[in-house]
Amino acid sequence: MTPADIRFAADGMLQSLATWLRALGYDCTAGRELFGRRLLERAVAEQRVFLTRNTHLANDWPRSLVGQAQILFVAGETFPEQLREVVGRFLLDRERFLFTRCLVCNDPLRAAGKPEALPSLPPRVAAREEKFWHCERCGRFFWHGSHVRNSAARLRQWLAA
Repeated sequence: MTPADIRFAADGMLQSLATWLRALGYDCTAGRELFGRRLLERAVAEQRVFLTRNTHLANDWPRSLVGQAQILFVAGETFPEQLREVVGRFLLDRERFLFTRCLVCNDPLRAAGKPEALPSLPPRVAAREEKFWHCERCGRFFWHGSHVRNSAARLRQWLAA
């Protein structure tokens, strides 16, 4: 499945999962300011899959709201198990969209020229890197340095286990 085919909303117990789904390039709404019933309402309104470990939703919130939602109760106890569960359940692409979304804001990144990025770059990065990406919402610039290679390797390891 591609990022155009599916979007997620992850509750407060699954913040690490949300970050790494973003690293895979998938839209995943999450955060400390958006949780509980408000997050579920947003998931329904935006046709997102609601990811949760809360098995008591039907007891806590109106049945009409829970009944409208597409909910995945994530069973995995550890983060790598949770990631494998969601990736496997929805057949998410593991490679093609890596690091195309801001890990903080969740917005898609756009390619940026070096002159545009230069004022925001550490000198070592400016001397070494040529390709950059920019998040319009938070203003951060990104590049594919060793942190990206290491994170991609870690993702592959978690997903292969």
